[in-house]
Amino acid sequence: MNELRMEHLVKRYGNVIALSDVSLTLTDGIYGLLGHNGAGKTTLMNILTATLDYDEGTILYNNKDIKRLGKRYRSILGYMPQQQTLSLDMSVSYFLQYMAAAKEIENAKDKVESLMNSLNLTKYRHRHLANLSGGMRQRTLIAQALLNEPKILLLDEPTAGLDPLERRNFRDIVANIAMERIIVIATHVISDIEFIGNKVVMMKNGHLLAVDSQENLMANTHVFETDEDADSLLKRDPTVKVVNRSLVNGTLRTRFISKRQYENQVPSTMEDVYLDWLG
Repeated sequence: MNELRMEHLVKRYGNVIALSDVSLTLTDGIYGLLGHNGAGKTTLMNILTATLDYDEGTILYNNKDIKRLGKRYRSILGYMPQQQTLSLDMSVSYFLQYMAAAKEIENAKDKVESLMNSLNLTKYRHRHLANLSGGMRQRTLIAQALLNEPKILLLDEPTAGLDPLERRNFRDIVANIAMERIIVIATHVISDIEFIGNKVVMMKNGHLLAVDSQENLMANTHVFETDEDADSLLKRDPTVKVVNRSLVNGTLRTRFISKRQYENQVPSTMEDVYLDWLG
């Protein structure tokens, strides 16, 4: 069992506090790190990859300070950046061999062949990175992140630019590699973590808002629908949060979240949860 524990993390950029007293414990499983741009997701990911220092607090991997572990900590990390950074003029196979050499991977050739096979990249081995589809680029980036068989895998906005089919394929890949490792997916795309995320971590303005399962978050988000006009509803009860308005059988229906009890409660979704917590 792997454990990554963050205790009272603080990160400042001048007078701006990017992370404010963040405490979080991660164990084996898939975590969705959700928040708007500027929420602190990227700062936290950069700290976890050991490329950015923090001003206060402690991070422990299996009860050992990651600063003391140094290179040993980095050796159990896998990092998948956004695919826009994948622009080197080389083939898939050469890129993976290059990354394996940079990571000082033993039996690099066998490891590369195995990953290309398991991620269905073998027939693209000689294709240049610039000529890959978005989905194939993501598979290549996952492959390089898995070269060292990491215990902690960090994925930054992994489905940016992918179509719905490629996003589904990406979720399948992540679910298949999730055994005995911690996976953190930083995203603002709800579908990235729906169905596969063991827990959801909500962040806003550098603060940790919630850490819970999708089931619990949805159970505690009460959603209703009404034929009442949204403006009228808000005037009558300014505390409600209007999710959307849609045309149903010729009638404009308002979907909203409320702490109060209304008639016609409907099942909530993770999108409702996102809007409730992050607005």
